[in-house]
Amino acid sequence: MSQLTTPVAFFIFNRLSTTKQVFEAIRQARPRKLYLVSDGARAHVQGEKEKVDEVRAYLESRVDWECEVHKNYAEQNMGCGRRVSSGISWVFEQEEEAIILEDDCLPDPSFFTYCQEMLAYYRDDERIMVIGGSNPAAYYETKHDYLFTKVPFIWGWASWRRAWKLYDFDIKTWEREKKNPIFRRVLPLKSYWVYMAEFDTLYRHAYDTWDYQLMYATLLHGKLNIAPRQSYTRNIGFQEESTHTAGELKSVEMKSGTCRFPIRHREEVVWDEEFDRAYFKRTNKHGLIVKIKSILGLDVNRSFFERKR
Repeated sequence: MSQLTTPVAFFIFNRLSTTKQVFEAIRQARPRKLYLVSDGARAHVQGEKEKVDEVRAYLESRVDWECEVHKNYAEQNMGCGRRVSSGISWVFEQEEEAIILEDDCLPDPSFFTYCQEMLAYYRDDERIMVIGGSNPAAYYETKHDYLFTKVPFIWGWASWRRAWKLYDFDIKTWEREKKNPIFRRVLPLKSYWVYMAEFDTLYRHAYDTWDYQLMYATLLHGKLNIAPRQSYTRNIGFQEESTHTAGELKSVEMKSGTCRFPIRHREEVVWDEEFDRAYFKRTNKHGLIVKIKSILGLDVNRSFFERKR
């Protein structure tokens, strides 16, 4: 593989075992620029500072190719939502485009070339927000090499500064926009209930995450994201130390593979609505339960990807 020209941002915390695997894939891609973003240890978790320091030291000692390394290390714990979102903002303050990987998203070698090519191809097309590297709805049959979706799949992804400018961690416009008909027109009813509840809890800062805000930006601004025909990454973070992926995830079927080149690009940018409906049907099947909880005033901010900590 020739050296990767697109900057890579690597988000790390306290898991050395998964970090090693993902970093080895990054090392093979040999990016010219590498951004390391790390959260600080939680004061109440015994021994976590040593784990965080160990991960940081490991990475800094393993960059053995010609590479410009930039570090953004939090001294205190910021939490998943603030740390990841602020880290991405920091990256896009320096770069026009970047590839984003977290410490549990193991990429196939072809993932990097796929991202780099797709970033270049859609660089000036402001209809596109995110180049996703995963596809949890790979059971959906398609003749295309990639699909246009309302869902930003972020288990390995890439984007541009121009797209990230639309992101708002606090979704400050939610109270004004919550009755915007675009949300109901785009989402099936059960999914609509789920996302409305998620946006409500995000607005109240009752849910520590950053990715639903990206979905909010996509819907609010009428944008599209890209999903590959199959995943080019594999989530290896299903363990007790995970923040949002502990245990076995049964709500999606992840099948990973290798991108085939040359990529056959689409003639038109058209929302693949059937793909999204197939995905929503699998992942938002508990929408009615969410709606009932919301009516009763119960907690609805626990998604499929989160466990109580």
